[in-house]
Amino acid sequence: KLGEQGLAKERVEKDKALFGGRELKGKTLAIIGLGHIGSITARDAGALGMDLVGYDPGLSVNSALKLPRDMMLADSISSAVANADYISLNIPYIKGSPEEGGTHGIIGKDIIRHFKRDAVLLNFARGELVDSEAMKQFLDSGSEGRYVSDFPDDQLWNHPNAIILPHLGASTEEAEDSAAAMAADTLRLYIEHGTIRHSVNFPDTNLPEIEKSCIRITVVNKNQPGVLSKITE
Repeated sequence: KLGEQGLAKERVEKDKALFGGRELKGKTLAIIGLGHIGSITARDAGALGMDLVGYDPGLSVNSALKLPRDMMLADSISSAVANADYISLNIPYIKGSPEEGGTHGIIGKDIIRHFKRDAVLLNFARGELVDSEAMKQFLDSGSEGRYVSDFPDDQLWNHPNAIILPHLGASTEEAEDSAAAMAADTLRLYIEHGTIRHSVNFPDTNLPEIEKSCIRITVVNKNQPGVLSKITE
């Protein structure tokens, strides 16, 4: 109706004040998880002029080589987020608490208490990584912080300081075709050569070619001493 009334241009110019924000250049981004997605996030954020700090206890050599040279690495999640304006989660979900070796609720009150008052948490990894109650308490505490995610949450979805988006990461025809092709290629490489790519819970692995008369056996076990010796006895 604004167009019909000849008021569209006036209204748009008047209402732009409702969409004030802040510059990304010079702000600090903490990236938790520096695998394939985390390293790409670091590269793109660095190109925007952001200061970078990351944390990943299992950082591989290949991923490290993809990181910007001036990126700082922290020795814990709490130290990584302490001075961050934005925090990006890029880690897999593993059942169990952090004390049990899992990542369920890894961003809980013990981590959130280190957030700056206006920190923005970006969670496009898995909803279960964040303790919803602890995040709600942070947002309710009078802070100017924000929570942005594409995983619906009953406690946070209608909070005025939360932005909950649809999960649209693969919602184009091109993305669906690419995902299907990548899945097929990933399985083929593993079955034919033992090559591991794009795995959430395993490091990328490139094995040498073997003779046709040989076979490979895959053993998946906890990192405990003596497992392989028990198998080969």
